Amino acid sequence: MGAGTSGRLGVLDLSDIPPSFNVDPMRYIALSAGGDVTLRTARPSVEDSRAAGAADLGSLLPTPLDTLIGISASGRTPYVLGALHTARAHGLLTVGLVCSRPTEVSLEGNCDYVLDPLVGPEVISGSSRLKAGTATKMILNMISTAVQIKLGNTYGNLMVDVHPSNIKFTSRARGIIRGIANPAAETYSDDELDGVIARCGGSVKLAVVVVASGWGVPLSVDALERRAGSLRSVLEDVRYETVVRVFV
Repeated sequence: MGAGTSGRLGVLDLSDIPPSFNVDPMRYIALSAGGDVTLRTARPSVEDSRAAGAADLGSLLPTPLDTLIGISASGRTPYVLGALHTARAHGLLTVGLVCSRPTEVSLEGNCDYVLDPLVGPEVISGSSRLKAGTATKMILNMISTAVQIKLGNTYGNLMVDVHPSNIKFTSRARGIIRGIANPAAETYSDDELDGVIARCGGSVKLAVVVVASGWGVPLSVDALERRAGSLRSVLEDVRYETVVRVFV
């Protein structure tokens, strides 16, 4: 959650998570003070209400299983402070992302963690869309990417859970399958790979297992479930089975 540039950066970062990693959009929600209209038209006054931040967060019915990242370059935005206070009251894990020290975000004690890079004075004093904005975007990228890695939604540097929803992502999905499932994938045409992906319900990760193992969809689903969705672990099982077949 954030206001102004901070809010826009939160929306920008999370907007790409669902298509890139094929996850439920309701698991990653970005709120900007004043609503979506402020993504294109600045309304500075909307950040001045703690009550608005508390209400916007409260409308999502948060639980202790949720996490809130409150973004405020200055560390004193009322909208963010109100949201962090409400989050703490509901038992959420709370993170403050600021670009100054000390700040009200840290001093009010509503954050489990405070990330506070010091970027130094802006070229135009007070224009936090500049260095502070750049630092904020980089840190948000790090957090969201690390989360997807920990969830097993990547394999090396490949987004194996990408949703093939357009030409670019479909081409990327084929490349991922060919890159991971070789040599088995070498004989598959583009149309054949698209067919495998379709039979796998659009899951590129599952398609990789199907092509690499030859097990078919049901057995590949079971394999991923046994390994908690870890493609690396399943592929180790595939290689082990192949070695056993060769030497038996």
